[in-house]
Amino acid sequence: MAEKSRMLTRRKERRENESAEMNKDVKEVKNEGQQGEQAVDNGEVPSAEAAATNGAVANSPNGDFQVEPMELPPFEIISGDRIDPFAFKFQFKNVEYSSGRNKTFLCYLVDKGNTTNGLLRGYLEDEHTGPHAEEAFFIQCLPNYDPALKYTVTWYVSSSPCSACAAKIAEVLKARKNVKLSIFAARLFEWEETEIQAGLKALHAAGCKLRVMKPLDFSYTWDTFVDNEDQPLNLWEDCKENYEYYQEKLADILQ
Repeated sequence: MAEKSRMLTRRKERRENESAEMNKDVKEVKNEGQQGEQAVDNGEVPSAEAAATNGAVANSPNGDFQVEPMELPPFEIISGDRIDPFAFKFQFKNVEYSSGRNKTFLCYLVDKGNTTNGLLRGYLEDEHTGPHAEEAFFIQCLPNYDPALKYTVTWYVSSSPCSACAAKIAEVLKARKNVKLSIFAARLFEWEETEIQAGLKALHAAGCKLRVMKPLDFSYTWDTFVDNEDQPLNLWEDCKENYEYYQEKLADILQ
Protein backbone atom coordinates (compact mmCIF):
# COMPACT_ATOMS: atom_id res chain seq x y z
CA MET A 1 0.00 0.00 0.00
CA ALA A 2 2.84 2.36 0.86
CA GLU A 3 4.55 1.48 -2.43
CA LYS A 4 1.38 2.29 -4.40
CA SER A 5 1.07 5.59 -2.57
CA ARG A 6 4.66 6.46 -3.43
CA MET A 7 4.04 5.61 -7.10
CA LEU A 8 0.94 7.81 -7.22
CA THR A 9 2.82 10.66 -5.54
CA ARG A 10 5.66 10.37 -8.01
CA ARG A 11 3.32 10.37 -10.99
CA LYS A 12 1.56 13.46 -9.63
CA GLU A 13 4.91 15.21 -9.22
CA ARG A 14 5.88 14.26 -12.77
CA ARG A 15 2.71 15.82 -14.15
CA GLU A 16 3.23 18.99 -12.13
CA ASN A 17 6.81 19.26 -13.35
CA GLU A 18 6.00 18.79 -17.03
CA SER A 19 5.61 22.51 -17.71
CA ALA A 20 8.86 23.27 -15.90
CA GLU A 21 10.55 20.48 -17.87
CA MET A 22 9.52 22.00 -21.18
CA ASN A 23 10.70 25.46 -20.12
CA LYS A 24 14.01 24.00 -19.06
CA ASP A 25 14.45 22.34 -22.45
CA VAL A 26 13.81 25.64 -24.22
CA LYS A 27 16.40 27.35 -22.02
CA GLU A 28 18.89 24.62 -22.91
CA VAL A 29 18.38 25.39 -26.60
CA LYS A 30 19.25 29.03 -26.02
CA ASN A 31 22.31 28.17 -23.96
CA GLU A 32 23.57 25.65 -26.49
CA GLY A 33 23.01 28.13 -29.29
CA GLN A 34 25.25 30.61 -27.48
CA GLN A 35 27.91 27.93 -27.23
CA GLY A 36 27.90 27.48 -30.98
CA GLU A 37 25.70 24.43 -31.27
CA GLN A 38 23.08 24.47 -33.97
CA ALA A 39 19.72 24.23 -32.21
CA VAL A 40 16.41 23.29 -33.76
CA ASP A 41 13.37 25.25 -32.56
CA ASN A 42 11.40 23.19 -30.05
CA GLY A 43 13.54 20.18 -30.94
CA GLU A 44 11.63 19.73 -34.19
CA VAL A 45 12.62 19.77 -37.84
CA PRO A 46 10.27 21.63 -40.24
CA SER A 47 6.96 19.82 -40.37
CA ALA A 48 6.00 17.95 -43.52
CA GLU A 49 2.81 17.72 -45.54
CA ALA A 50 0.54 14.82 -44.71
CA ALA A 51 -0.06 12.18 -47.36
CA ALA A 52 -1.65 8.74 -47.55
CA THR A 53 0.57 5.73 -48.21
CA ASN A 54 0.22 2.04 -48.84
CA GLY A 55 0.73 -0.45 -46.00
CA ALA A 56 4.14 -1.89 -45.22
CA VAL A 57 3.24 -5.56 -45.36
CA ALA A 58 0.92 -7.67 -47.46
CA ASN A 59 0.50 -11.07 -49.07
CA SER A 60 1.26 -11.55 -52.74
CA PRO A 61 -1.27 -13.32 -55.07
CA ASN A 62 0.55 -16.64 -54.58
CA GLY A 63 0.30 -16.32 -50.80
CA ASP A 64 3.94 -15.43 -50.15
CA PHE A 65 4.74 -12.70 -47.67
CA GLN A 66 6.08 -9.49 -49.17
CA VAL A 67 6.70 -5.88 -48.25
CA GLU A 68 4.74 -3.44 -50.36
CA PRO A 69 6.46 -0.31 -51.69
CA MET A 70 5.30 2.93 -50.11
CA GLU A 71 5.09 6.33 -51.73
CA LEU A 72 6.99 8.58 -49.33
CA PRO A 73 6.46 12.31 -49.93
CA PRO A 74 9.48 14.61 -49.54
CA PHE A 75 10.50 15.14 -45.91
CA GLU A 76 7.78 12.89 -44.53
CA ILE A 77 10.40 10.34 -43.55
CA ILE A 78 13.77 11.93 -42.95
CA SER A 79 16.88 9.77 -43.08
CA GLY A 80 20.51 10.53 -42.47
CA ASP A 81 23.77 9.63 -40.83
CA ARG A 82 23.93 12.01 -37.84
CA ILE A 83 21.21 13.60 -35.71
CA ASP A 84 21.27 17.24 -34.64
CA PRO A 85 22.50 17.28 -31.01
CA PHE A 86 19.63 19.25 -29.54
CA ALA A 87 17.03 17.22 -31.43
CA PHE A 88 18.57 14.13 -29.83
CA LYS A 89 18.60 15.62 -26.33
CA PHE A 90 15.00 16.73 -26.63
CA GLN A 91 13.46 13.73 -28.39
CA PHE A 92 15.37 11.00 -26.53
CA LYS A 93 14.95 12.47 -23.05
CA ASN A 94 13.29 9.69 -21.06
CA VAL A 95 10.69 11.78 -19.24
CA GLU A 96 7.31 10.18 -18.55
CA TYR A 97 5.05 13.03 -19.70
CA SER A 98 6.69 13.97 -22.98
CA SER A 99 4.66 16.92 -24.29
CA GLY A 100 5.96 18.14 -27.66
CA ARG A 101 7.86 14.94 -28.40
CA ASN A 102 5.42 13.85 -31.08
CA LYS A 103 7.69 12.06 -33.52
CA THR A 104 9.94 9.01 -33.55
CA PHE A 105 13.69 8.98 -34.06
CA LEU A 106 14.98 5.52 -34.98
CA CYS A 107 18.72 4.86 -34.97
CA TYR A 108 19.62 1.54 -36.56
CA LEU A 109 22.48 -0.91 -36.95
CA VAL A 110 22.18 -3.79 -39.43
CA ASP A 111 24.62 -6.69 -39.63
CA LYS A 112 23.96 -8.94 -42.61
CA GLY A 113 26.48 -11.52 -41.50
CA ASN A 114 28.74 -10.52 -44.36
CA THR A 115 31.95 -8.84 -43.17
CA THR A 116 32.73 -7.47 -46.64
CA ASN A 117 29.73 -5.14 -46.41
CA GLY A 118 30.24 -4.13 -42.79
CA LEU A 119 27.53 -2.65 -40.60
CA LEU A 120 24.71 -0.57 -42.07
CA ARG A 121 24.16 2.45 -39.81
CA GLY A 122 21.90 5.52 -39.88
CA TYR A 123 18.68 6.99 -38.56
CA LEU A 124 15.11 7.65 -39.61
CA GLU A 125 12.80 10.38 -38.35
CA ASP A 126 9.05 10.60 -38.91
CA GLU A 127 6.48 13.35 -38.65
CA HIS A 128 3.62 11.07 -37.52
CA THR A 129 1.57 12.33 -40.45
CA GLY A 130 2.00 9.23 -42.59
CA PRO A 131 4.21 6.14 -42.28
CA HIS A 132 6.10 5.81 -39.03
CA ALA A 133 9.85 5.31 -38.87
CA GLU A 134 9.50 1.66 -37.78
CA GLU A 135 7.34 0.91 -40.80
CA ALA A 136 9.59 2.82 -43.20
CA PHE A 137 12.72 1.02 -42.01
CA PHE A 138 11.88 -2.20 -43.83
CA ILE A 139 11.24 -0.29 -47.07
CA GLN A 140 14.11 2.19 -47.05
CA CYS A 141 16.83 0.34 -45.15
CA LEU A 142 16.21 -3.25 -46.25
CA PRO A 143 14.90 -2.79 -49.80
CA ASN A 144 16.84 -5.78 -51.14
CA TYR A 145 15.95 -8.34 -48.51
CA ASP A 146 17.76 -11.63 -49.11
CA PRO A 147 16.25 -14.72 -47.39
CA ALA A 148 19.65 -16.42 -47.65
CA LEU A 149 21.32 -13.89 -45.35
CA LYS A 150 21.17 -13.61 -41.58
CA TYR A 151 20.14 -10.14 -40.42
CA THR A 152 20.92 -8.85 -36.93
CA VAL A 153 19.11 -5.53 -36.50
CA THR A 154 19.36 -3.15 -33.55
CA TRP A 155 17.16 -0.11 -33.05
CA TYR A 156 17.60 2.73 -30.57
CA VAL A 157 14.28 4.58 -30.64
CA SER A 158 13.03 7.71 -28.88
CA SER A 159 9.83 5.87 -27.92
CA SER A 160 8.50 2.34 -28.22
CA PRO A 161 6.27 1.44 -31.20
CA CYS A 162 2.58 2.25 -31.38
CA SER A 163 0.15 -0.67 -31.56
CA ALA A 164 -0.12 -0.55 -35.38
CA CYS A 165 3.66 -0.54 -35.88
CA ALA A 166 4.13 -3.29 -33.31
CA ALA A 167 1.67 -5.51 -35.19
CA LYS A 168 3.44 -4.90 -38.52
CA ILE A 169 6.90 -5.52 -37.04
CA ALA A 170 5.69 -8.75 -35.44
CA GLU A 171 4.29 -9.88 -38.79
CA VAL A 172 7.63 -9.22 -40.50
CA LEU A 173 9.57 -11.12 -37.83
CA LYS A 174 7.23 -14.12 -38.05
CA ALA A 175 7.58 -14.24 -41.85
CA ARG A 176 11.33 -13.56 -41.93
CA LYS A 177 12.90 -15.96 -39.46
CA ASN A 178 16.39 -14.85 -40.49
CA VAL A 179 15.79 -11.33 -39.12
CA LYS A 180 16.64 -10.87 -35.44
CA LEU A 181 15.53 -7.52 -34.06
CA SER A 182 16.42 -5.79 -30.79
CA ILE A 183 14.59 -2.60 -29.82
CA PHE A 184 15.98 -0.31 -27.12
CA ALA A 185 13.49 2.47 -26.35
CA ALA A 186 14.13 5.71 -24.45
CA ARG A 187 10.47 5.88 -23.37
CA LEU A 188 7.42 3.64 -23.45
CA PHE A 189 4.74 5.11 -25.69
CA GLU A 190 1.33 5.27 -23.94
CA TRP A 191 2.22 2.11 -22.04
CA GLU A 192 -0.97 2.21 -19.93
CA GLU A 193 -3.17 1.61 -23.00
CA THR A 194 -4.37 -1.99 -23.45
CA GLU A 195 -3.68 -2.07 -27.19
CA ILE A 196 -0.14 -0.78 -26.68
CA GLN A 197 0.55 -3.50 -24.12
CA ALA A 198 -0.86 -6.09 -26.51
CA GLY A 199 1.44 -4.82 -29.26
CA LEU A 200 4.52 -5.06 -27.04
CA LYS A 201 3.55 -8.59 -26.04
CA ALA A 202 3.10 -9.53 -29.71
CA LEU A 203 6.58 -8.22 -30.50
CA HIS A 204 8.05 -10.18 -27.62
CA ALA A 205 6.24 -13.34 -28.74
CA ALA A 206 7.58 -12.86 -32.29
CA GLY A 207 11.15 -13.00 -30.97
CA CYS A 208 11.91 -9.29 -30.72
CA LYS A 209 14.20 -8.34 -27.85
CA LEU A 210 12.66 -5.38 -26.02
CA ARG A 211 14.45 -3.24 -23.45
CA VAL A 212 14.38 0.33 -22.15
CA MET A 213 17.53 2.36 -22.82
CA LYS A 214 19.98 2.50 -19.92
CA PRO A 215 22.11 5.60 -19.23
CA LEU A 216 25.00 3.88 -21.02
CA ASP A 217 22.79 3.35 -24.09
CA PHE A 218 22.12 7.10 -24.32
CA SER A 219 25.86 7.79 -24.28
CA TYR A 220 26.48 5.11 -26.92
CA THR A 221 23.74 6.49 -29.18
CA TRP A 222 25.09 10.01 -28.72
CA ASP A 223 28.58 8.91 -29.76
CA THR A 224 27.39 6.75 -32.66
CA PHE A 225 24.48 8.62 -34.24
CA VAL A 226 24.71 12.30 -33.23
CA ASP A 227 26.65 15.16 -34.82
CA ASN A 228 28.17 15.94 -31.44
CA GLU A 229 31.43 17.61 -32.56
CA ASP A 230 33.30 15.31 -30.16
CA GLN A 231 31.44 16.75 -27.17
CA PRO A 232 30.40 14.25 -24.46
CA LEU A 233 26.78 13.79 -23.49
CA ASN A 234 25.88 15.21 -20.08
CA LEU A 235 23.02 13.01 -18.91
CA TRP A 236 20.08 14.69 -17.21
CA GLU A 237 19.71 14.31 -13.47
CA ASP A 238 16.84 11.80 -13.40
CA CYS A 239 17.97 9.68 -16.36
CA LYS A 240 18.71 6.56 -14.28
CA GLU A 241 15.54 6.91 -12.19
CA ASN A 242 13.39 7.26 -15.30
CA TYR A 243 15.08 4.23 -16.89
CA GLU A 244 14.29 2.12 -13.84
CA TYR A 245 10.68 3.35 -13.86
CA TYR A 246 10.12 2.43 -17.52
CA GLN A 247 12.00 -0.86 -17.28
CA GLU A 248 9.79 -1.90 -14.37
CA LYS A 249 6.67 -1.10 -16.40
CA LEU A 250 7.97 -3.04 -19.41
CA ALA A 251 8.82 -6.06 -17.26
CA ASP A 252 5.29 -6.03 -15.83
CA ILE A 253 3.79 -5.90 -19.32
CA LEU A 254 5.90 -8.74 -20.73
CA GLN A 255 5.71 -11.11 -17.76
